[in-house]
Formats: sequence, structure tokens, C-alpha cells
Amino acid sequence: MDAPARAAAKTAADALGAANKTAADAAAAAAKTAAK
Repeated sequence: MDAPARAAAKTAADALGAANKTAADAAAAAAKTAAK
């Protein structure tokens, strides 16, 4: 794989990871709120 494609794949993976973390944090916050 050439460098530009590798960089694009890494950027996409990083963005996906950040989105997954945000969704997990939001779900945890909602669960905490519902537990009150």
C-alpha cells in the first residue's frame, strides 16, 4: 500500500475510533441519568 492510502486509512480508523468513544460516553451518561 502506498503512503497516501495508508495515511487515509489511518485517518478513517482514528475518526471511527473517536466516534465510537463518543457514542460509548453518551450511552454511559444516559445510563447514569436513567439510574438516578
